[in-house]
Amino acid sequence: MIHRAIVLAFALAFMAAPAVAKDPPREAPKTKKVEAVGKRVYTMLTDANDALQAEPPNFAVAEKQLNAILALKKANSHELALAHQTFGYLYSTKEQYGKSIKAFEKALALEALPDSAQLNTQFNLGQLYMLQEKYDQGIKILLDWFNKANNPPASAYMLMANAYAQKASNSSNEKAEKAEYRNAWKWAKQGLAKMDPNKPREAWLRLGSQLNLALEDYKGAAKLLEALARISPKETYLKQLTAVYGQLDQPRRALIAMELAQMEGYLEDSKELERLSQLYLFNEVPYKAAVLLDKGIADGTVVKNEKNWELLANAWAMSREYDRALDPLGRAASAADDGKLYVRLGQLHIDGERWKLAEESIAKGIKKGGIDAVGEAYLLLGISQFQAEKFQAARTSFERSARDKKTSKSSGAWIQAINARRN
Repeated sequence: MIHRAIVLAFALAFMAAPAVAKDPPREAPKTKKVEAVGKRVYTMLTDANDALQAEPPNFAVAEKQLNAILALKKANSHELALAHQTFGYLYSTKEQYGKSIKAFEKALALEALPDSAQLNTQFNLGQLYMLQEKYDQGIKILLDWFNKANNPPASAYMLMANAYAQKASNSSNEKAEKAEYRNAWKWAKQGLAKMDPNKPREAWLRLGSQLNLALEDYKGAAKLLEALARISPKETYLKQLTAVYGQLDQPRRALIAMELAQMEGYLEDSKELERLSQLYLFNEVPYKAAVLLDKGIADGTVVKNEKNWELLANAWAMSREYDRALDPLGRAASAADDGKLYVRLGQLHIDGERWKLAEESIAKGIKKGGIDAVGEAYLLLGISQFQAEKFQAARTSFERSARDKKTSKSSGAWIQAINARRN
């Protein structure tokens, strides 16, 4: 589910009061004949607007002028509508949005404003309803506005997307939630298509990516998260991008995104560093995995446990740094519940021709138990004993290994080698 705070922050970015008055959407051409504004009312409206534009705004003067217009017995509908409209801006500036809504509704009800002003006021009213979290009312007003407006801007489509996303987050069941997310994406898709590619809007791309994630469209989410990461490589974007690439089974891209997150200093949790090391291993970059884990375990950012000691050992072994794999593998073997890792440690010692250490490690593994390939373990034990010239002990180990069908032939060959030495 899209986090409510993200969507609300996006909504507030749209709906700041100054934007209501200063950045109206593009509208249909004027066609309606309207009543003329008399000189007296024009002067009063000018005084009211000047008071609102002052720093700081002089609300008292503006309200006095507007109330005077509304009190005029001979004021025409256009003049009254302008007064109500200006009251709407005044209340919006004061963040009295409920009063602002009522003022705009009164202005619209008179149907006396020029077409362009009527549309702008309608759009502002829709915004205010959404700011008040009355999304159904806001959507209804803006749907009507879309039917009348000429070439609506991208921001209007994104405002609708945000409204439907908010409805989704408030939905009581999964089916309704998904339906609202689909509605939201329908509008967001159109808004993003109209966005100036040379001036990408982070909030819009973020909303689009979250909608795609909610709809489990990971390809769409990846495209938008990539754009966000290019604009601003924030922690959230890089981590989400890593997760999305994982869903798309694109481990190489997941590694790149997570490596960027680490370079930016965003990976501090042990599980995240473990995940990065696993991605290094999966993408056949074991040395970086080993260095990362070695440093993390040393400075405490990676938890010291059996799993991570084994992961470090595997990383060094895959890097062909076999000697450096010995210590972490030994620590993992000591912490393990079974003897499998001790047998693996013994194999490394055999590869390094450290026969005594090999014998000790494999013997510990067999004693600890839980080994699947018991015959293989006794075969390795016998080899280490043979090479250490402990022939009687080696014979015993090979005879035990010979009971296993998988290792009986190899064990028999070693027993013959022991017999040959006697002759």
